[in-house]
Amino acid sequence: MILFTARRLAEAIAVLLVLTFLIYAISTIVPGDIAQQMAGIEGATPERMAEMRQRLGLDRPLLVRYGEWLGNAVRGDFGHSLFTGRNIAADIRSQFPVSLEVAVVSVLLAVIIGIPLGVYAAVRTGSFIDRILRGISLLFFSVPTFVSGVLFVWLGSIVLRSFYSSFYVPLTQDLLANLRSILLPCLAIALPTSAAIIQMTRTTMIASLQEPFIDTARVKGARESRVRYIHALRASLGPVVTLIGLIFGALVGGLIIVEQIFNLPGLGRGVLLAIGERDFPFVIAATLAIAGVYIVVNFLVDLLYPILDPRQREQT
Repeated sequence: MILFTARRLAEAIAVLLVLTFLIYAISTIVPGDIAQQMAGIEGATPERMAEMRQRLGLDRPLLVRYGEWLGNAVRGDFGHSLFTGRNIAADIRSQFPVSLEVAVVSVLLAVIIGIPLGVYAAVRTGSFIDRILRGISLLFFSVPTFVSGVLFVWLGSIVLRSFYSSFYVPLTQDLLANLRSILLPCLAIALPTSAAIIQMTRTTMIASLQEPFIDTARVKGARESRVRYIHALRASLGPVVTLIGLIFGALVGGLIIVEQIFNLPGLGRGVLLAIGERDFPFVIAATLAIAGVYIVVNFLVDLLYPILDPRQREQT
């Protein structure tokens, strides 16, 4: 287990290094000249451009610039925004908790909805209820997030006014106001997400119920409820947990549309604004934070696999 953990940590560090270098390199070949943009079209004289490139460090080799950035990043220093002048680490610290909170609540709602309904459909495979649940989950899954987001904004502003807020309230400031400001955005994300969890839970649960150890448990006299909801469910949770981990990682940095629709000051919205302004130092630092969440979540999923399914322990 120690070797498995060390191997996963080494892989995570390698992925982060490669990812940050690729993004750093891509930012240098994107069409347009950041020095000219900062100098202004009218003031972009050759002398002014040369001065701006020297100030930004663009006159140095790519590997030298990346090495300097990496050394500072390891110490938690990501520099300052090219346009706002604000400290990038401070901006990420203020935006990241918003996206993280929305992602956590959305995934929790999706799990609460998805896993019980998936199990219910699996133990009643082929029934009328199973077909209804599959149809509803397919309908939810096919609805894009921006459509569900707009729909919930409409519902919140007209029908569910008590559950809708047009601005974000931090959790540390007011708990109830915070829940009011994130409830509808989280539901807009959780409903389509729960559809994928329902389908995955149903599929893996059906497969688990056909395994030999299920027949063994029944022969030993285990109650049917225990066979279904303890033995079969536990064995089927591995792929479901993997899916949840991927969804969670994607949500932290993929809430751009929802954060825009519901006016949430999260990391996804911050990245969108930074891309529009070509503020690549912020984009690189934010990408590192998002990738870190992906890697940590997948690392935890890898550790959970042998716990959920003892058959996987030999592979670790």
